[in-house]
Amino acid sequence: MKGKKIIGVCIIITFSMLIMSLFWPNFNIDRSTCDVFSDCSPNVLVYNAFGKMDKEYLVKDNIDSSKLGEYELEYGVKFLFIRIKKKFRISVIDKEEPSTLLEGDNPVLVCPGKDYVEKGYKTLDNYDGDITDKVLIEKRDNSIWYIVKDSSGNENKVERKLIFEDREGPVLELKGSSTIYIYLGNSYYEPGYTASDNCDGDITDKVIVNSNVDTSKVGTYNIKYEVSDNAGNITSVERTVIVRKRLSYYGDGNIYLTFDDGPSYLTKEILDILDEENVKVTFFVTSPNEYTKRAYDSGHTIGLHSYTHDYSYIYASSKNYFNDLNNISDRVYNVIGVRSKIMRFPGGSSNTVSRNYNRGIMTYLTKEVVNRGYTYFDWNVDSNDAGSDIYNSTNIYYNVINHLSHDKTNVVLMHDSGSHSATVRALRDIIRYGKENGYTFKAITESTPVITHGVNN
Repeated sequence: MKGKKIIGVCIIITFSMLIMSLFWPNFNIDRSTCDVFSDCSPNVLVYNAFGKMDKEYLVKDNIDSSKLGEYELEYGVKFLFIRIKKKFRISVIDKEEPSTLLEGDNPVLVCPGKDYVEKGYKTLDNYDGDITDKVLIEKRDNSIWYIVKDSSGNENKVERKLIFEDREGPVLELKGSSTIYIYLGNSYYEPGYTASDNCDGDITDKVIVNSNVDTSKVGTYNIKYEVSDNAGNITSVERTVIVRKRLSYYGDGNIYLTFDDGPSYLTKEILDILDEENVKVTFFVTSPNEYTKRAYDSGHTIGLHSYTHDYSYIYASSKNYFNDLNNISDRVYNVIGVRSKIMRFPGGSSNTVSRNYNRGIMTYLTKEVVNRGYTYFDWNVDSNDAGSDIYNSTNIYYNVINHLSHDKTNVVLMHDSGSHSATVRALRDIIRYGKENGYTFKAITESTPVITHGVNN
């Protein structure tokens, strides 16, 4: 009897355990690893023999997906009158390899017989950031390998191929202007040139010059400069030489009013008068502005005078002078959109003040500006508005009209800087005198008979 009871108890226990196993919750997680910086929230299923159970709560979750490591999660579910919990472990890992970006070309040309000079590189890792300093560089045959591992052991290899050839032509540069103007009968002086090569260095001595310049004949000539490097790459450039007749000092009976040193606040009034009288003039400017643009749009000539108008600077050296000239040329171009080739030396070509800074500089400059394509104008009628008559409009008027002639080209020197209001007051009377006495007013162009002084330095 006792044995039967024991058997009965065992059957009851076994049956109860079977029932419990059918209802007992089982936990299942969909992953045990997670990529860094990803959504690491796992999917957890709770089920028993009869199907899916609703998980009731997340007991613990301390995952930080921005940091590599192993994290513990704990989920729970209510079963009958008890809460059943299950712990899981998730590892945040980095499986992404670093990325190396090469600077410069790939493949890269290297001069034969020379070592490759590193152009640069940068390596970034999704987790470690900038790890450029961890890159190992290996040279293998005709390649450079950049090898790097991040803190998780992910490895990246990038190859830069080296081609030992010289495919780049030399650099051939002309000194001076690419277009040179010479008066008929004058000599041509070569300004010079330089040649350099990426592999061979300075090869100026290898330049071959072919010229057909004949300064005894008016015409346009070409000088060809050609150089070849050791690899046979050839570069050539040309310089144009224009031989022209010197415009003679002859009379055309016209009046060319010229205004130096402006524009200023007076320029507007001058332009108003010129518009009313329908007269075109020439402005040799130092500080071009909106009045300069208005003058150009109205048909007046914009000439170059000076950027600094500082004699001690511009006449100290030819380099200084052309720096100054180039600066005013650029400023005029920026305002009117045209490169002016009409110019006037500060103080005129006959000035002697330049002797104080550089003996003989005007002799050089008067030739060199012509070589560079400029035409410079002095004057043969001086209003003296920059001298003792600066404030006397009556004297300015007579200084001009008393020196006009139908037998010459009348280039009149005046000024429109801020202290020359007397010039403005005399201007209309000068124009009306010219009209009443059969003169024509014109703006200077490159075809205007050139009026120049004798050089005194």
